[in-house]
Amino acid sequence: MSIAEKLAEQKKLTITIGGVEFLARRATVEEFARYATEKYSDAEVARIHVTGWNGVKESDLLDAGKADAVPYDRNLFDQVIGDKPDWYSVIAQRVMDHAIKYLQSKAENEKK
Repeated sequence: MSIAEKLAEQKKLTITIGGVEFLARRATVEEFARYATEKYSDAEVARIHVTGWNGVKESDLLDAGKADAVPYDRNLFDQVIGDKPDWYSVIAQRVMDHAIKYLQSKAENEKK
C-alpha cells in the first residue's frame, strides 16, 4: 500500500443514520479551517466528504419509491442530499467531530 493510500485509509469514517451507512472521509486541517471561516452549508460539507453508502433504498429517495437497494452514485447523492436534512446535519457534524479529534490527538502528540 502506498503512502497516499495509507493516508486515505486513515481518514475514512463510517456514519450510520437509521439503517443507512455513509462512507466518508474526515475533513483535513485545511478544510476544517475553511469551514470555520467561510460559510458552508451542512449539505455542502456532506457533498464534499461522502464517498459511498450502504442500505439506501429507492423509498429513501423517492416519495413512491420501492424497497429496492440503490447503489451509490456521486451525481445522485449530490442531487438528493440537499433535501435530506436528517442526513446532512448528522454527516456534517460527524465529519467535523472527527477533524476535531484528529487535531486534538496531534496537539497531544506534540506535547510529548
